[in-house]
Amino acid sequence: MKKSFIAILAVTSIVAGAAVLGHQKAYASDHADTPAIAANPGTDLTDVYIFPSPSNANNVVLVMNVHPLIDPSTKNSTYLDPNVLYQFKIDNNLDGKEDRVVQVWATGTGPTQKISVAGPNIPPSVGVNNGKLAAYSTMGTFGSAFNPTANIQAYVGVREDPFFFDLEQFFTIFPDRATPINGVPVSDPNTPKALTWRTPGNAVDFLSNGNYDVISIVVEMPKTLLTN
Repeated sequence: MKKSFIAILAVTSIVAGAAVLGHQKAYASDHADTPAIAANPGTDLTDVYIFPSPSNANNVVLVMNVHPLIDPSTKNSTYLDPNVLYQFKIDNNLDGKEDRVVQVWATGTGPTQKISVAGPNIPPSVGVNNGKLAAYSTMGTFGSAFNPTANIQAYVGVREDPFFFDLEQFFTIFPDRATPINGVPVSDPNTPKALTWRTPGNAVDFLSNGNYDVISIVVEMPKTLLTN
């Protein structure tokens, strides 16, 4: 089984309370970054978020967005890739190795696709050799929120891409990066047609207003479940 892993999250202090927003932020996003990823969008992780639950101060919300650039014509026929094991990897002691993993995977496809959640738990092995944990007995359906267990909430479905991206201007600055989107080489790809972003207020969000969506994997749980 192919596996997609997010960058390890150091959460000892992140989940300890208000320190969630005190850590250094990473300003980055990945959409169809290479031809291989563009051809397998279910393996494309665009953004990862962790933040305090707005409705319960004792909970933390983990969000992983995958499968970018879902257009309106395929919005109702796009589902989670059942061949990928999606994992939130939690490092509690800053040794670069996961102490807990939260796993999500899909069974089948189509409107009745089933979603399984496992963890957070100690993985039997670390790194690229992570195997599947035992899933909770309650499975969800793609596009609907559910409770895998009493104190965990989950949702997997198509949502608007929250990332602001002026793609047109990006391609004028980095024309070589246009190739992965459709696989068609760009003429003179190494010569930028512009050197700076548009001025504030003039940037165009290529991903907004339902133009392009993502699949959001959302898991909310008590912070204490993620710590040692």
